[in-house]
Amino acid sequence: MKILFITSSFEDYLQDQLLIGLRTLLGDKVIDYPQKDVLYVNSPKDKHNLYGCGFTIWKSLPDIKIDRSNIFRRIQKNEFTLIIFGSIWRQKSVFKKVVFKNSFRNRTKLIFIDGEDHTMVYKKALPFGRYFKREQSSNLMSLFVRKINFSIPPNKIKKVSSKKNKPFAKHNQCDEAYKIEDVKNNCQRSYAFNDETLYYDDIAQSEFAITMKKGGWDCMRHYEIAANLTVPCFYKLDTKNKNCAPHGLIDLVNVISFDTASELERKINLIRDNNLYSSMQLNVKKWIEANSCTNAAKQLLSNVGLPN
Repeated sequence: MKILFITSSFEDYLQDQLLIGLRTLLGDKVIDYPQKDVLYVNSPKDKHNLYGCGFTIWKSLPDIKIDRSNIFRRIQKNEFTLIIFGSIWRQKSVFKKVVFKNSFRNRTKLIFIDGEDHTMVYKKALPFGRYFKREQSSNLMSLFVRKINFSIPPNKIKKVSSKKNKPFAKHNQCDEAYKIEDVKNNCQRSYAFNDETLYYDDIAQSEFAITMKKGGWDCMRHYEIAANLTVPCFYKLDTKNKNCAPHGLIDLVNVISFDTASELERKINLIRDNNLYSSMQLNVKKWIEANSCTNAAKQLLSNVGLPN
């Protein structure tokens, strides 16, 4: 099996997480083209100039020897078992070149990844392969596209919980939560850290960390909170369409869903009064381990009937 993973040069959480997972599973059988420079440890780009200060995902892969020569000729020769478009909306010209100028389709499977925050699909791609979309708004859409969500490298997931010495992680962009006294006194809306270790440590030492919908419902903060074995508090989670990522978060099982500050305080008191925190923390760990980059890659391959 050989996989061609068509990339884009910018930082892209969903695209880059899948590439990390596939490379971890299959090594040099996964060819990123063009080379996804920002993913490699020897990238000359300053990590702090990357999106989100480069936290969690970028400059993390070892740079192994990959043959990226004569890619389109090799496509014509049916060399690849699978071609993945890592960001189909931004790869329309490559899509047209690959699909309409080659006669490989009976032997090569195609996957289209759509990690955009909007809910539209690139309809021209639908007849040619399996289409995976993160942000979905209706049950009808799920008939045409498959679910997919963000993931996190396994080495970012803590194996043992840190000592919890405060209620809330410092970084919080949810205005509603600032009605809680402890949040108002100890949190801040702007980015609180420019160092990943300090950011992770702050989350790990907190019982709870607040997250919310940003550009789309799925965002990296959900996974960073869970990876540090801290219980996420997700603002208005219950208004998310069930087909839209993130998937598998259940109120008072592995997350706290809240619409108001008073609801959040009430649920936190319920957890404390009934000693539920340790069981919730265990469920958080199960959820984040299921959503590692390697598991996301395995699920993708399984969905198209390939071994992983």
